[in-house]
Amino acid sequence: MKRPTTAAFTLLSVLACTPAQSQPSADFSSVDARLKVCSEQHPDIPGSANCTKMAADAADKRLNEIYLSIVQGFKHPKPDEATADPQILKRLIASERAWIVFRDAECNYESTVALGAPLEGFEYVDCLYAQTKTRAETLIAPEAPQNAR
Repeated sequence: MKRPTTAAFTLLSVLACTPAQSQPSADFSSVDARLKVCSEQHPDIPGSANCTKMAADAADKRLNEIYLSIVQGFKHPKPDEATADPQILKRLIASERAWIVFRDAECNYESTVALGAPLEGFEYVDCLYAQTKTRAETLIAPEAPQNAR
């Protein structure tokens, strides 16, 4: 159930080449609600794991939208916005790449609470969901470098 980091890097590269959009929200209440309903309908481990995987995928998509919006804001500032220091974009990209490696390692570690058990994969995906939500919230926070300027 581990997701390869190269695929994530490729996705980030592809997203960086698409047109700019307004910054998406890091509100995951609808994803959380769908996860809750799905988990209630599928209370067994495989069903619940599938529900969490769908939520993690939705969170990953939302994070990629937020990241793309920030990158596009740096690459194509609006006419009334000052051009941002390219060093911020460079460091954002490095940070995102490092975060992906951290996320995968952290979730691999956290899933050891069920090491060898059928629940291990569920724990890993649950961690992916939590980590991704946190990262999305971090990127849109007022104190994030691109927002604090």
